[in-house]
This record gives sequence, structure tokens and C-alpha cells, in this order.
Amino acid sequence: MFTATSSGRGRSSRLGRTPEPDTPYRQAQQLWDNRMGSSLAHARTWRTAAFASLALAGAMAAGVVVLALRPAAVPFVIEANETGEARLVGPATSAYVPSDAQLAWHLARFIEMIRGLPSDAIVVRQNWLRAYDWTTQGGAQVLNAMAKEDDPFAKVGKRTVAVEVISVVRASPDSFQLRWRESTYASGTLIDVERYSGVASIVIAPSSSPEQLAKNPLGLYVHAFNWSRDLQQ
Repeated sequence: MFTATSSGRGRSSRLGRTPEPDTPYRQAQQLWDNRMGSSLAHARTWRTAAFASLALAGAMAAGVVVLALRPAAVPFVIEANETGEARLVGPATSAYVPSDAQLAWHLARFIEMIRGLPSDAIVVRQNWLRAYDWTTQGGAQVLNAMAKEDDPFAKVGKRTVAVEVISVVRASPDSFQLRWRESTYASGTLIDVERYSGVASIVIAPSSSPEQLAKNPLGLYVHAFNWSRDLQQ
């Protein structure tokens, strides 16, 4: 521990301590030094904060640039002909309008999913879940009523129904008329054949997410569906 020696006036002080100013000039100089030191300390703090903010802004700007340079996923529409051969049509932009042939194919598939009855309960469930992906709230209510009136799972293992779509033609700007044949089998033996006709009201709403695009690439939704058995078989 270091201590300072006594001065001629009998006063002592510790090493490192600034001596008390003994003249007005020195008092003013010390006051100036204190103020300048405080200002410099504040300026150094603000400079540090400014540089930190600048670095953060630069990092965010770099992240935006990286995201902008990333290739965006663009969905494409692919058609299949009668033989199953795929043909690229073009990007599925918001201005894309599906053709009547594309809508007819999906509506025929919709009929097969809700009217057909495979022998596997898992396939039946998958078909119905997929059918719900192609309906609006109104269309979903139709499916609910249909399943409540005639539960398809109650017939699994007892009957199988094969659906053959005969025709799908446009009836109005927002509806299609469908005709199909249902063949019912029991233990592999054909026991009944019935013909049906129906009208499906549709809504075209482009998918807004990758999940919806995967489930419903054309944005075709069945809003209402009515059908009846043909009297003349």
C-alpha cells in the first residue's frame, strides 16, 4: 500500500488523487476537464450504439438480399391424355383458367371417390378425405348428409361398388351435369347395375398455399351436388 509523504504544510494525500485546485484558474480548468470528459464518454457510448445499429441493419439487408436471390417455387400445370402421358401446360399463375376437360376429369374423380366402395376401409377413408378437400363448406355439408344417410364404412367387406363415369358436360357457367354407372358386387359376383345422373355446382378459387395446391391444384371446389337414380336403366 502506497502513501504519500507529508508536505511542508503538514497535509497528506493519497497517490493518484487529483489535488484540490488552489487557484481560480485551476478550478476553472478542472471544471472544463470534467465536462469534456463526460461529453467524450457520452459521445463514445452513442458511437458504439450507432455502429451496433448499423451492423444490425446491414445484417438484415443482407438477409433480405439472400431471400430475394433464392429461386421461388413456381407450380406448373400438367395434363394427362387418354393414355396417361403427361404434358406440361405452363405455370399455374393466378390468371390460369382450367379448361372444361380438366374440370370434367376432376369431377369424374370426385364422383368415383364418394360413390365408389372399395374393399379396403383405408382406401375408403382416403377417398372421402380427398373429396372433402375438393368441397366448399356447402359441399362438405352435402357429404356429411350423404355419409349419415348411407354410411359407406358399414358396407366395407360386404359389398364393393365400381363407378364408371359416362359423361361430364357443362350445364351452366357454374355447374356440370354428370352421368355414371354403378356396378355392385358381392363376393366378386355382380349383383346389380344402376345408372345415375347429377348436377354439381362448382367454385373456382386458386390455391393460396403449397398445401392447398398439393390437395387441389386446379382450385376446383364442389359447392352443391344433387343426384338421382335413372328410372330407365
